[in-house]
Amino acid sequence: MPVFPDNDGTKWLTDPANLRKDANGKVVRVVVHTTAAGMTLQDQAGSAYNTWTSASERERMGVGMVSAHFCVELDGRVIQFVDTKDIAFGTGWLTGTSVHIEFAGIGPNQLLEPQLQYGSNLIAWIAKAHPDVALDPTGVSEADPGDPTKPGITCHKFIQVVWRAKPENKTAKFTPKDCPGTGVIGQLPDLARRAKLRLALLNTPIAAP
Repeated sequence: MPVFPDNDGTKWLTDPANLRKDANGKVVRVVVHTTAAGMTLQDQAGSAYNTWTSASERERMGVGMVSAHFCVELDGRVIQFVDTKDIAFGTGWLTGTSVHIEFAGIGPNQLLEPQLQYGSNLIAWIAKAHPDVALDPTGVSEADPGDPTKPGITCHKFIQVVWRAKPENKTAKFTPKDCPGTGVIGQLPDLARRAKLRLALLNTPIAAP
C-alpha cells in the first residue's frame, strides 16, 4: 500500500464519492492543486475533508465526486486522504493514473517555504513508490500547458486548458478553474528540482557502520 510514512490516519476517505479502490493503475503524474481556502487557515485538510464528505456540499459545488490524495498544509504538514493505488477525484479528465496534491492556499499566492520543502519531499516519495512518475513539469503556463498526458508534474489548470482545446470539448459545459494559480505554477520547476534532489537521497544506499 503506497501510504506516506508521516500520515496520521485521521482523515481517510472511504465513500465511493471520494475514491475508486485499487483502480489507479500505473501512476505516471503528480497533479498540483490549491485548496482556495486562503493563507491563514491552519487546518485546510480538515476543511477539505468536511467538504468532500458532505453530500450537500458536493451538490452545492455541482460535483458528484471530489477528493485528492494529499494535502500539504501552510506549515508543511502532510495529510493523506486516499491510498495512491486508489483513484482520487481531483480532475474530470486524467483523474486516474495520477496522484493529486492539494496545497493549502489560494492563487495567485505562492507556496510557502515549508510547503516547498515538505511538498517536494512528498513528491519524491511518490516517485519512489511509483517509478513511472517523471520529476519534470510538463507545462510552463496557461498559454503553454504542455501535454499533461505525459509522465511528469502538472496542475489542474493545465489539464483543464488542454481538455478544453480538444475539438469535441469546445462547446461542452464546464467550470473554469484558476487552480493552483499563477504563483504556484511559477514554482513548479523549483518543486520538481527539489523533488529530484530528495529522490536522489532516498535512493542512496546507507553504508554499513
